Amino acid sequence: MSEGTNDLCPRCGAPADGEAGCRARLDALMARAADDPRFARAYRGAVEAYAMQHVETFGVSAKSYAAHLTGLCCVVEHAADPDVFAAIARWLNGSVPLAKPELVGERGRLTILDASAAPEPAAHAAAVRDWAADVWNAYRAQHALAHRWLEAAGRAPARRH
Repeated sequence: MSEGTNDLCPRCGAPADGEAGCRARLDALMARAADDPRFARAYRGAVEAYAMQHVETFGVSAKSYAAHLTGLCCVVEHAADPDVFAAIARWLNGSVPLAKPELVGERGRLTILDASAAPEPAAHAAAVRDWAADVWNAYRAQHALAHRWLEAAGRAPARRH
């Protein structure tokens, strides 16, 4: 990335040197979470918010779209409950008949830049929560669908070991 450019990401609108610069911000955020466990608690929220703002890349198939939409719902409405994430994974493991909904145009006003700007772990976690909630709100037309998918995930049988 070159310093001082403001090319907007075509997916989320962040002035981050275009889509490649925006992805580099995600990679840096994930590296910070890997290097410092104090930042890791916000990892899932950042992944799901980013994925649903960049759904052309991260939600290509109906199954990946469902994974990220329900994941975002889990982050915002279920405080990133690991049991809910596990149910989503069980549900999507195998053949699940899904139809991918229409993509939404506006995907939130907050972006990865808002989350990356937070210098310390508590502020970072709060910024990621705000970002995820903002993206989730942008998908309000698909909340009922996400809730139906989460109900289906909750009925998915447990894996046998």
